[in-house]
Order: sequence, then structure tokens, then C-alpha cells
Amino acid sequence: MLFYRLLLALLLLTPTCAVSASELESARERAGELFDGSLPLPPYASPDRETSRDAGTDFLLQMKQVLSAGAWNGPNPQTRQFVFRNASGGWTAQAQSVGLEGFLWTKEELEGRYGAQPYYGQLNDYFTYLDDLLKPVSWTGELRGALKNLRDSQLPDAEKNERLNAMLENYVSGLQVNMQKFDMAGWAKKARIYELFPRAYNLAGRRGSQGFKSPADPARTLFFRDFQVSDFDVIKRMGFDAVWPMGILPIGERGQTGTGGGSPYSISDHSTVNPDLGSEEDFKGFVRKAHQAGLRVIVDFVVNHTSIDSKLLAENPDYFVSFRYDGACPKDGYFESFWKGQKYCVHHGGFEYGGGVSSWIDTAQINYSNTALRDRMTEIVKGWVTKFDVDGFRVDMAYLALNNVFARTWQKTMPPGEFYRQLIWAVKAAKPSAAFMAEAYAYQEDLSACGFDTIYSKYETARPEGQTGWYNATESGNASDIQSSVNRAAFLAWQSGGAGAVLFDGNHDEAAPEKVYGRRLPAALALTLLYPGSVMVYSGAEIGYDAAVPTEQKPLPFSVPCSINWNGGSPAVKDTYREIFALSARVRAELGDYDIEPIWPAPGQAWAGYIMRSKANPALRKAVIANITSGGTRADVPQAGFSGSLEPGEYRLLDLK
Repeated sequence: MLFYRLLLALLLLTPTCAVSASELESARERAGELFDGSLPLPPYASPDRETSRDAGTDFLLQMKQVLSAGAWNGPNPQTRQFVFRNASGGWTAQAQSVGLEGFLWTKEELEGRYGAQPYYGQLNDYFTYLDDLLKPVSWTGELRGALKNLRDSQLPDAEKNERLNAMLENYVSGLQVNMQKFDMAGWAKKARIYELFPRAYNLAGRRGSQGFKSPADPARTLFFRDFQVSDFDVIKRMGFDAVWPMGILPIGERGQTGTGGGSPYSISDHSTVNPDLGSEEDFKGFVRKAHQAGLRVIVDFVVNHTSIDSKLLAENPDYFVSFRYDGACPKDGYFESFWKGQKYCVHHGGFEYGGGVSSWIDTAQINYSNTALRDRMTEIVKGWVTKFDVDGFRVDMAYLALNNVFARTWQKTMPPGEFYRQLIWAVKAAKPSAAFMAEAYAYQEDLSACGFDTIYSKYETARPEGQTGWYNATESGNASDIQSSVNRAAFLAWQSGGAGAVLFDGNHDEAAPEKVYGRRLPAALALTLLYPGSVMVYSGAEIGYDAAVPTEQKPLPFSVPCSINWNGGSPAVKDTYREIFALSARVRAELGDYDIEPIWPAPGQAWAGYIMRSKANPALRKAVIANITSGGTRADVPQAGFSGSLEPGEYRLLDLK
């Protein structure tokens, strides 16, 4: 393998200068806690309940450990991110991740901004940290030996630091090449995802709208049976390579809310499709036609709860947070359910909120302290790849099933291993290219270490920079938050060992993008859709369709009947999406695969942007700058020869000299 060949080259490295990086955001104050307020659990006591793995999978997991997560003991990390201390400035900065990629990225970023000298006092700390990170993985022994020799050498600090950077650059690049070969789900980190809501999609209406080529047989009526390759081609032409049909599982009837057909996240059967949309054979055809059109298919896994009349609850109430009781069930959060002549009090599905538990009253809470339930759920999810050949899973409220979170929320003693380590690698054993995307607003490091391929970039405040979640930063219009989120997103697009970011300006839970951003929408879309990592767009957004009701902000509400009018919407929004879809296609055609590097504005300037550098031809570069704030700003980009002003919502694509 290339990795092992690169090891032999480590001792032959000659000094090189540290790679220049963009300016770091204003003085990160201190290292943040990895967890968002989690409490410690008892020490790790036994192995995870993981599926047996082959040597290639073990090597992949070890590479992820070295590059990103470090070693974990059950739900607890054994290493934290390195904290860099700027001796002259008196402030600290936390590495972007625990592993080599986060350490190297942040080290070179800081040195590019402030020079290497303020950090020479930490040279010995670097070597100690790296040795602790690497020693749990046996095949890193050669690198550890090279690092020890460099540490013990009498080289001047400047030369020792340059050699260290060069050594790590070589090693990381070799591992990244191997990640491309071993990580069959790596496609997810660059996926362009089109989310659609089948019961509101109005396929017939879309076919009748301008610019659509009708399929040969328009007479069919069931959604999965009716969807044709030509319907997928419409999605493909907009620049997408994956489709997420949201809300395709059967919906419970007991306690159903609203008049629109119920919440698609109150699931009566996790193992099959909603018969209102078609049969299992129809869905298999849907997946085949998507693949024929060059699109992958992602489906929901609602990890936290079922409907209150679910098949799983009827199978065994011990799979749920419940207790058997002959009296009246507590009114706060519980409902009655009967099994084999016995009455059970079952808790509604919920999550931590305001010091307590907030519940969804049409759901039942699954119990992840029960190992039999974990095994049952693993088999159910695996069935979606073995039976239907889907390509990935969007895991709803993913962090709620983590041991630390579940134990604290429901006061349960947990098995020592994380459920997701069992689930993800069992599914990937059946289909190595299957990807997992987490909807998560906390515990991103934990989910990445468990094996998730991508994570929503919406809300992320566990880092010392403050808000680095893409959606909440851009929505807020706060220039500092937007710039920090660009920096975080750039790292997540470059790294390969941990979960990538999924950027979006809207989805089924958020208000319509034109309502959220207003005149700032073009700038937000440009920075999002030119991102080289994963991005997502919700159906109807591209025409500005918004059917929100006073009680529900969703552009396609769940509580009332809704159907997209493809000839409606907003002409201005349509033009904006059409323009930026075309811009993204042109840039991708010209640059091919590319990395991005944040551009840090001069003090007092409120825009954000990044340089796009072709991987095949690094001399080929472009830059995009955009103003997502609510006020105008001066913009000076000397490397592009640009000086001028940007109004709210204005963006520029610049050629670099």
C-alpha cells in the first residue's frame, strides 16, 4: 500500500517552508470542552458490540483514528484537541480535530498568520502530543521513531519545526490517498443532495411546468412507481448527485397530529415504505431508476422514536422507555400501551430541553440501554441496503442515541459501547459504500468518532470560536460568525478522516430561504453552492415556493395538506437559483475537484469568502466573496486586484492573479 511506501520516505525528508495559510479569526480565547455539557459515565468495562471486520475495515478505522478522532474508550475520548499557545499574544487556539489533520491544519494556519516563532516554546509539547496520539496504532511505529529522532536532534528550532511540518504533510497526504482507496463511502463528503417531500412534491405539476421533458408513461399514480428516469434527470441537471426522499416510512395513526397526513417522523414501521407512496417493489424500482440516472438514494433513519402504535412497540415494549403498571400512567410524558394482557406506561419520544425533557406527543421513546433493541434496530437498518440497495441514511436527531446523552436524559445505565459503532459498521459490512449523515446540533466530535460520514452544519458552538455552524451563522448575518463558519467548513472539506459537513440554506425544518435571508439570499447561496463538500437543497426552494402556515414555519408544512405549485413561487428567487446553479456548474467544470482556503477580510470589513484551488492544477484558482450581513461593506481582495463595495446579498467571483 502507498501508505507503507511513504513511511520509508519519512527519514529522507529535506527541510521545506511551512505552507502559508490564511489569517486566523480574531484570537480564539481558550480551548473548549469536547462535549456540550455532558456528564462522565463509569469507566469502560467491555468491548463494543461491533460486527467482526476484515483487515481492510480495521485499517480504515485505524486511519480515521490517526487522522481525526484519536483513541476512544467506549463513549469517552482518550485524547483531546491540541491547544496552541501564542507566546507573544497571550492567547490560545484549539486544533480543528484531535488527529493529525486537525493538528497540522491549525498549526500551519496559525504559522501562516502569526509566524512560527511564537509557538517554538511548544515544540516539545508537539512531539509528546503526537506520540500519545500515534502509539495506540501499531503501524505508526516508524513515524514515531522518526519524530523521536527529530525531537532529540540538535537542529535549531526553526529548522526542526520546518522538518516537522514537512514530515506531517507527507504522512497526512499519504493517508489521505489511502482513505480514497479504502473509504467506499467517501462520496458522501462531496454529495450534492436534493431533498424532496413525496406527498408534497406534485410530480404531475412539475412535469407540466416549463422546461420539463415528460416521461413515456404519465398515467401512473403511485409516487415511487410513477417517478421515471426523466424525473431524476431534472434533478441531475440542477447539479445534484444524490436524492433524499424524506418521509417515505409508514406514519402512525394513533395520536396523529394535523390534517396533512401526520408527521413523517412518527414512524409505525422502520423496515418498509409507506404504502400510500407505492409497494416495496415500486421503491426498489425507484432506487434502480435513480441509479440509472446517476443519482444515489438517501433515506431517513429515525433513531430516537417510533409512533405510539408502531410495529416495534407491539413486538416488545421493553424496547422502549417504559414500565409495567396496573394503575394510571403518569400524565406527564407517558401513554398507555397493552402487550400480552399487561398494561405498560410508555414515555413519549423526547429530548433534553430547559433542564427537563420535551416530548413529541405522537411518538414513543426507544430505549438504547437495551442491547436486544440495539441488535433489532441494526438488523432493520441493514435491511434497507440488503433489500432496497439504498446508498445512505440521514439519521434524525442523531446525537440523542449517544450513550452520554441518552444516559443523562433518561437516567439509564448504558452498555459500554456506542450503538452507532455497532450499527454503522454492520451496515457497511453489508454495503461498504453506504453512508451515514447525522442531523446533529451537538456532540459532533462523538458522532464523527462513531463513524458518521457527514454531519449537518447548522448549530455548532462547542468550539472556542463560538458559532461555527453554517446555517445559524449565515442566517444570523453576524460577520464574525460567518467568517468562522467558512474557516471551519474549509477544514472539514479538506480533511478525510472525520465526518464532513453538510451545508444548506434551508431544509424541511427551516423557514423558506428567501424568508430567512431576504435580499441576502444570493450571497448565502453562492458561498453554499460553491462549497466543494456536501451541500443540500430542499425541493421547492429553487422556485421560492412557501406554503408556511401561522403554526408551522416549514415551507412545506406537515400539519396541513400541501402540494408544490411548480408554476408559482417567486420569479426573482427562481432567477437567483438558476444563476447560481449555472455558476456552480461552470466553476466545477473549470476547476474539477478543488480545495478551499478562507480569505480573511481586513479589519472593519464584513464580507466572507474563500479561494478555490484546483487539485489537478493548483495554479488554477478562483475566489468567491459575498456579503451575507444586513449592511453594506468595503471589500479589498488584493490577491485578486479587487477593491470596491458589496451591498447586502452581493457576491463576486474573482480570478486570482
